[in-house]
Amino acid sequence: MESSASSFLEPFFDTARDDPDRPAVVDNGLVLTYGSFAAWVARVAGAVEPRTAEPQPPVGVVAHHSARDVAAILGVLAAGRAYVPLEAHHPEPRLEEILRRVGCREAVATAETGWQPPVEKVIRPRWTPAAGPSASPERASARRPRPEDPAYVLFTSGSTGEPKGVVVPHRAPAAVVPPLRDLYGVGDGESVLHFHGVGGDTSLEEILPTLTGGGTLVLDDGAREGFARVAEEQQVSVAVLPTGFWDSLTGDLLHHGARLPASVRTVVIGGEAVRADMLERWNRVRGAEDVRLLNTYGSTETALVTHAVQLAGPGAPVLPETGGDLPIGLPLPHVGQLVDQSGELYVSGPALALGYHDDPGATAARFTERDGTRWYRTGDLVGEAAGGLLVFRGRSDHQVKIRGFRVDLLDVEALIGRCEGVSSVAAARVERAGHSSLAAFFVPLPDFAPGEVAAAIRERLTRTAAPHLVPGLIVPVDALERTHTGKVDRNATRDRHLGTVEAAR
Repeated sequence: MESSASSFLEPFFDTARDDPDRPAVVDNGLVLTYGSFAAWVARVAGAVEPRTAEPQPPVGVVAHHSARDVAAILGVLAAGRAYVPLEAHHPEPRLEEILRRVGCREAVATAETGWQPPVEKVIRPRWTPAAGPSASPERASARRPRPEDPAYVLFTSGSTGEPKGVVVPHRAPAAVVPPLRDLYGVGDGESVLHFHGVGGDTSLEEILPTLTGGGTLVLDDGAREGFARVAEEQQVSVAVLPTGFWDSLTGDLLHHGARLPASVRTVVIGGEAVRADMLERWNRVRGAEDVRLLNTYGSTETALVTHAVQLAGPGAPVLPETGGDLPIGLPLPHVGQLVDQSGELYVSGPALALGYHDDPGATAARFTERDGTRWYRTGDLVGEAAGGLLVFRGRSDHQVKIRGFRVDLLDVEALIGRCEGVSSVAAARVERAGHSSLAAFFVPLPDFAPGEVAAAIRERLTRTAAPHLVPGLIVPVDALERTHTGKVDRNATRDRHLGTVEAAR
């Protein structure tokens, strides 16, 4: 049957037809061949296939970090629809707010759960292998999406305390997946670790290049606590890791004198700036000399990765002196870049998002036109090193990266400001033991016990907010530091109080 799946998925269906016995996904020991896994994808596609040519709202995918999540996402994309991930470990009020905001009427359930998505139809596909060891499935019989049709909606931190949905069209993964396959070297026989949850687009860096390149996607619940063991057992060759996790892994390997598994040939990091001392430690790990270490940069609004550079390993270039932080790289082939007079980076190209869901004001503020070209204002300040390599120099607004997630400090402050007993609050990023985390400093209202307010804030945020929005430190203070114009000085507040907190520990 002729496929009408989205064009960037065609290689996946081709492999399922031509080599159905090839391993596609290994989910905690369960091996699913391309034939069997494509049958799952086709079932989902058939269940969500639009009955009319009219635009349809996104389909929710209730995710539990499993092979079923991946099949559900590919099935929705193959049907020409858009998906919105609903990570099951997030608070239910947040998930229900996302569903309401995007107007979801359908959701794909990937596992039995006590939470019932408030939608008209919950789709429960038959999650069983295809008949026979690797029966070649029929391809998804869905309409071919237009390039500008939405492919997914991912919610990032916003400045109002409400989640902000980034709408990414089908043309974006079609543009970025081929260069990522080339960059990571994913192809036949390669096993790629599926480390990230599907709530962020980094998961697509793992899923799409792997399954459209004929590789094997590996899921293992023990990967965070035992990366080296899992990589050895599953013969993982490519891993995409948050910078903070990679740095911790480096420390663990050095502490135990352990060697990287011989199967690992490429490690991709991103999400936070990489310091020269981090790279120096990595280079002392046994076996690291045989591993390509790639530093990548990108944002949800620009779809996956826009810039990359090899920092170490076979064929690595000599890096220029940058004064501490290492380069974020050069633009990939599909990316246009512009650095304005203030040093802010603008990005253009076919992978740009359509904008923010139902928020034309925010869309107009971030997506601009210059000389007939549409650009995204990243808010990141960069410098240029030798060879044109860009180096991250900071933010032009209040957004920071925490554990690979972009967090708007105003978002965190808005959430805490709604809690009973809070007069004013300042949030800031702190560096402890070489890792970034969030801290919140609040002034309690009179007649409220500071410790009780702090405990109530943590309880409320843990219950209602995404995990990366919950500060590691929530500290009552007598006053917030302010600039000479009367504005809250977040960094000065952090610097004044953090030392006292650490000394008390």
